[in-house]
Amino acid sequence: MTTSHSDLRDRQWLTLGLARALLGINEATLRQWADNGLVRVFRTPGGHRRFSTEDIYALIEDGSQNAEHGMQAGVGAAMLPRIRRRVRSSRPAHPAWMAKFDGPSHDRMRGLGRQFLDRCIEFMDGSDKESTLAAAVTLGQAYGAESIDRGLSSTEALGAFLFFRNATVEAIKPALLRRGASANDVCAALEQLSILTDEVLVSLMASYQTPTSDG
Repeated sequence: MTTSHSDLRDRQWLTLGLARALLGINEATLRQWADNGLVRVFRTPGGHRRFSTEDIYALIEDGSQNAEHGMQAGVGAAMLPRIRRRVRSSRPAHPAWMAKFDGPSHDRMRGLGRQFLDRCIEFMDGSDKESTLAAAVTLGQAYGAESIDRGLSSTEALGAFLFFRNATVEAIKPALLRRGASANDVCAALEQLSILTDEVLVSLMASYQTPTSDG
């Protein structure tokens, strides 16, 4: 008798074998993600690991079944559950601006967030920095347009971006350490990250300088 995906979703925790099979990665990779806090895990009294069903399916939905095929895809997908948990942990005292996003706009912002994370990883990995910075400007404009469309003031838009930027930075730190980066390397990477995120932020705020904005 087989177990359907819907049945598995009803479980709070999955065995190592099931979690690995659903993600399409090897056991060593999954253990490493858990050891670095990228997937929630607990040990049974017998010493066996159990992995968060919520985190596993979040990775699946973001295409992480191919996570071993390149650092950017793997690390980016593994960070997303950490970022989402930070957002959820802000409730019920969540910022007022969160209530201004309905389902479709939330999906659009989620897509922008994934792009933001990808650009951060590209920039720190030494990809074409000029091209990535140009993409950061475009991304900031998209953030600005969506924020204005949802009726956020410039102050609210600033707060929203800083909230998600901080969540992204906190998610990236363990990934840098997992790759064996030294303390100096981590500091250098975070300095690079600040350069990129500043470009996004400046572009976002520039959107509020147009006559159509009310911020």
